[in-house]
Amino acid sequence: MTDARRFVGWDLTDPFARAPRPVDEAVVDGDGRVRFSQRVWPEPRTGHGLDPEALAEAFALQPGDVVVVDGPQALANPGERVRDAERKLRAPGRTPDVLPLPGAPFAGFVRGSVLLFAALRAHARVPLLDLDTPALSQARLFEAFPGATWRALAVEKLGAKASPEGRARRQALLESAGLRFLDAGTCTHDQLDAALCAWLGWRTRTRPGDVTAVGLPLTQDADGTLREGRILDLDRGVQAAPRQR
Repeated sequence: MTDARRFVGWDLTDPFARAPRPVDEAVVDGDGRVRFSQRVWPEPRTGHGLDPEALAEAFALQPGDVVVVDGPQALANPGERVRDAERKLRAPGRTPDVLPLPGAPFAGFVRGSVLLFAALRAHARVPLLDLDTPALSQARLFEAFPGATWRALAVEKLGAKASPEGRARRQALLESAGLRFLDAGTCTHDQLDAALCAWLGWRTRTRPGDVTAVGLPLTQDADGTLREGRILDLDRGVQAAPRQR
């Protein structure tokens, strides 16, 4: 059991899509029990904006929550076309040095995610790694890239993430790593990515030596723009420990 009340994972979607999909949320308690729900993006403003207060309300948190998000927390450094962490972890969505306009692949997703991180820090006062605290154990808002962590967890190919076999294998990996799924049946691949994010947050408190943060530290420009930021991942030198029975 840990002191933190909840570990929350979000598998973000594109809030600027014609019909935005809800965001799958996984909540893990201190004993590793998983429950799923969904969040709904607020309506975008004119000019492809998202109201920060509306974002903080739509993604409201409880005191002490540790949140891990499948989505970029910040822009690349000036002059760069991709963040250092994304390059190192081979993320398909690449964040440029300015907020992209919706339309191109991943652009709306990237824009929405960066705006969400900024809103949660400004209005929910959730501390970010490096910018607000140097310690993984003290930060409560993180970024993850599930594609990289699934590769670290697996000892063999997992299969397509949307296939029944691929989903079953991913769920079994998280169960062997200590999670207990309270909802019956096999999860969707979006739910599993959210659960993996929540599991990484849980790991920062229960087995911090197994977790690493990849990339350049998060910084802030004079105008408040967040840049770079490290991505949580499983340390490649360890395997997820089996659940104690």
